[in-house]
Amino acid sequence: MISPKIILVLVFFSAVWSLDGKALAGCPGDPKFDRHSVLHLSCTSLPPRYFHNVSTAQIESMRSAQFHRSMMHNPGLTLAEHELKTDYQMGGLQRGHLAEYCVWVESLGLDFSYHRMDVYISNQYAEGSCQYNVILGHENQHVAINKRTLQKYYSMMRKALWKARSIPTKANPLSVGSLNQGKAIIAARINGIVNPIYARFKKAVMVENAKIDTMANYRRTQAKCKNW
Repeated sequence: MISPKIILVLVFFSAVWSLDGKALAGCPGDPKFDRHSVLHLSCTSLPPRYFHNVSTAQIESMRSAQFHRSMMHNPGLTLAEHELKTDYQMGGLQRGHLAEYCVWVESLGLDFSYHRMDVYISNQYAEGSCQYNVILGHENQHVAINKRTLQKYYSMMRKALWKARSIPTKANPLSVGSLNQGKAIIAARINGIVNPIYARFKKAVMVENAKIDTMANYRRTQAKCKNW
């Protein structure tokens, strides 16, 4: 019956730049540059897969291994795994013979998606039986919660990145003492926007799933069928 997920977070940063030695008076921006054109954001909706070839004992063992806690007799389980991937490409110019550089983000990509949504229903109950349908309905509630919560927090990330003024672009480049310093500042600013929202997502998806994983709710759903 189910709590959310295994969490897998992959964060990749890459940087490319060209140094042509042009003398620059400060870091002038390109007023015609569309700052939103650097953003490439995505959130993939993953359809669930259903498995009917495991026993109740196997399901309870998987639940214990994944969530490190036991509950009442569990003939169903939803395992969801998500990924948060970010990457950027950085452009830069050296300010003449000075040990200073103008840097900006050429492209910023983010993908926040589920890559696993597996639903297990005990083979103790025949497909189409009352018990099977009750278990399936409960697990599909978890699937809906997982997807709805991910979409909500992806939208928050998207809005925050679109509104962000701290990420340097060609319209508003950043003056730094070295390219490595530029990379570190840009990475910190991206993480400073995305990571707090991601932390809120992890908490929210657990809270929302827990709302239907209660003894009272289990009693209500199991009362719909006999011979459990």
